[in-house]
Amino acid sequence: MNPATERIFLEFDLSDKNIADFIYKSKPPDGMKVSKPAVLIKASADTGGVFVQLAIEFVHDVRDIGISILGAWLYDRFIKCDKKSCRINNKKTVLNNRNIRRLIKAELKSQIAREKQRRNDKHRSAKKRA
Repeated sequence: MNPATERIFLEFDLSDKNIADFIYKSKPPDGMKVSKPAVLIKASADTGGVFVQLAIEFVHDVRDIGISILGAWLYDRFIKCDKKSCRINNKKTVLNNRNIRRLIKAELKSQIAREKQRRNDKHRSAKKRA
């Protein structure tokens, strides 16, 4: 059984663009890819603003080895930036290995839920047209 490749998105406040740039310029572990940081503008009363977004692709297997490797690598990047905490995906995050792994798992879970909802909406839309 081949492990699946997953992609997570990390959004940083624009004031933390240097962290996103540093992560992008760092060599990721084998099997991982990091996108170039992109500026993202969200219009929302609650969570709107200007953010810097990274997409990170990694191999995700049943034993969560990919999450552990990605979490350790990101933690090392944050240490090298001398950052103790920052806002990631609109949540204040204390940057330790455990919290970073938790953030990755939560993002994957959220993406799965969004994808499931998108499929359900698409299915309902198709039924209405029929």
